[in-house]
Amino acid sequence: MPRVRRIAQNVLSNWFALAITTVVSFFLAPFVVHHLGNLAYGVWVIIASLVGYMNLLDLGLRSAVVRFVSKGVAQESHEESSQAVSGALWIRFWVSVTIVCAGSILSVGFHRIFVIPTELQESARAAILVTAVTVGINLWCGVFGGVLVALHRFDLGSSISILQTCLRALGIVFLLRSGHGILALAIWDLCTSIIANAATVVLCFRVYPKLRIVFRRPDRSTFTKLRNFSFYVFVINMAVQVVYYTDNLVVGAFLSPAAVTLYAIGGVLIAYSRQIVSSMTTTFAPLASTFEAEGSHQNLRRLLIHGTRAALIVSLPIEVALFFRGHTFIRLWMGEQYAKPSGTVMQILLLSVVFNSANATSGGVVYGMERLKRIALWAIAEAVANLLLSVILVRHIGIYGVAWGTTIPSVVIELFLWPSYVCRLVTLPVRTYLWQTWFRTALGVVPFALACALAERFWPAPNLAIFFLQSAALLPLLPLALTLVFHNEFTVQVREWKKLRSLSSRSSDVDEYEPSKATVG
Repeated sequence: MPRVRRIAQNVLSNWFALAITTVVSFFLAPFVVHHLGNLAYGVWVIIASLVGYMNLLDLGLRSAVVRFVSKGVAQESHEESSQAVSGALWIRFWVSVTIVCAGSILSVGFHRIFVIPTELQESARAAILVTAVTVGINLWCGVFGGVLVALHRFDLGSSISILQTCLRALGIVFLLRSGHGILALAIWDLCTSIIANAATVVLCFRVYPKLRIVFRRPDRSTFTKLRNFSFYVFVINMAVQVVYYTDNLVVGAFLSPAAVTLYAIGGVLIAYSRQIVSSMTTTFAPLASTFEAEGSHQNLRRLLIHGTRAALIVSLPIEVALFFRGHTFIRLWMGEQYAKPSGTVMQILLLSVVFNSANATSGGVVYGMERLKRIALWAIAEAVANLLLSVILVRHIGIYGVAWGTTIPSVVIELFLWPSYVCRLVTLPVRTYLWQTWFRTALGVVPFALACALAERFWPAPNLAIFFLQSAALLPLLPLALTLVFHNEFTVQVREWKKLRSLSSRSSDVDEYEPSKATVG
């Protein structure tokens, strides 16, 4: 039970941080778009996408730190944990220097790659350099964030994230109201990153006082250990960066910065959906690493089944609501001109997000078990197919073609390759896994999906307040249907909970009786 309680606390702390971030972003996004304008906002998105590629130079070291620190703590080998962290810090320092140099080069040729208005060129070039410095600092200090994750201290990471989100939002509102542009936003992002990373470093040493950092080149054994794990993580991250950041660049290169805004608005809702699942399943990787170190395959199977169910129960209702009611939501949120193009982009991308959510827990299990070679090959294939299809289809159907170029390869891999692979790793029949997770959960969401479709057809919302009230009115269908589908599991959990309460009350009675008996004696 303590382990289950810890998982629940980690997930809830991540969700709380995500809720704050989502609410802030929800109200901030239209404010930023309307103050910057479609053109300047499109340039800002392109800059973020370009510099986002620099995260590839992470080289998979954060995941390696999570893996080896969680394993070292479980085996009480703190010296090996310290060596892994020290080695990662040394490597990432030089990576950060490389990123700043790359940002300097990119800022010089930015306006030659994309069609940027003359009045935005100088600020855009400076913003690229500042953003590159921010990425470099985040990567270097991200090693300490990996230590907190390995120790299951997601509550601390969430608190820092909330602080950074609030500071960033307040600064953006002030700067845009004062008439500043994208350069000022980039500088403020740098300031908030410095504050958040400083807090992360301080908390890391307080939580893990046995950590000893020696800033020097790692020895051969430590370097080999980091390299063997991080290489495949790096390949996977590289492919993921291509999948998630290429879309905006393809739209910007073949269409216009203004078209990037239309695509990005649909994509940002997809990002929120992914983050909700990720904030839950990110707690599973260090847990799976612990189970693997203990040799507990039964716990790995339970983590896979229950984690996948939980991820789908959380994500499917959101994805269903966005699919059927997304156009209305975007119209009420951002404006009429964005409803059709951005809403259609979102609907296309949601097809892949559903399967991605279904396999999110599988990803945590695979990372925890250090079985990444095959996943890296799939990721490369998906990235190449994504880029090729997006470039081909954007010429024929514009931003919708880019969305289909992202969706098709993802669905093929998530649907036909992932389930069988992870089931082999934990020795679980594929049919059992799919029925107990994908299909039963989907059955529980069907009534809510039908209600959303009917509400969109016969109950149009005139404003966001009514839209949210409608969603709240439809939501009770979800727990009712899920209770019917998972009736047996629900009954077992209630019985176990009552049994634990009974044992706890008996223990309390014994504790109360013993002192009185001693007094009588």
